[in-house]
Amino acid sequence: MNKVLTFIPILVLLSCGATQTTIIENGKEAKGHLKNGLKNGTWTFYKAGKVDAVGTFVKDQKNGDWSYFYDNGKLHQKGEFRNGKQNGIWQYYFDNGSFMGMGELVDGKQNGVWKWYHKNGNLYTERWYVDGKLMEIKSCFDSRKNVLDCGTISNGNGTMLFHDIENESDTIQEFQYKNGVIKNE
Repeated sequence: MNKVLTFIPILVLLSCGATQTTIIENGKEAKGHLKNGLKNGTWTFYKAGKVDAVGTFVKDQKNGDWSYFYDNGKLHQKGEFRNGKQNGIWQYYFDNGSFMGMGELVDGKQNGVWKWYHKNGNLYTERWYVDGKLMEIKSCFDSRKNVLDCGTISNGNGTMLFHDIENESDTIQEFQYKNGVIKNE
């Protein structure tokens, strides 16, 4: 009889906690816990049956460490959310697993120096941001460490030349900036 009475409170406590939930929305599956109808704790998101993202929710807002993955399972990016916004140092990776770049986000906006790299590990560019606005291109190199022309942005104004480092091609796109943001065409 004592065993039965001890077992009942444990069942009651377990039934009051979060429940494992699977949600399928727009062909994407998500697994995690709901507490009072809100996402709480670690959630895993799937795309075509493969892990797409893993992260933590607190009362339905992204909070804590998050990782996003390529279709091949390799890490694409990782960083932290606070109150639903990206904060802290975020790191990015190529689909082959090599390091692509990193920088700081404050309330979802780029701040400070961001560094991007070629697949061979050599520095591609350093860019300086303030409150999400590109203020200056500090340096730019090709994969063999030769200086590249990446534009003339100063104090948020000028031209940025974007080189396709992910595919190591000679493709260049040109963007005009005014006050740190791309001008509309």
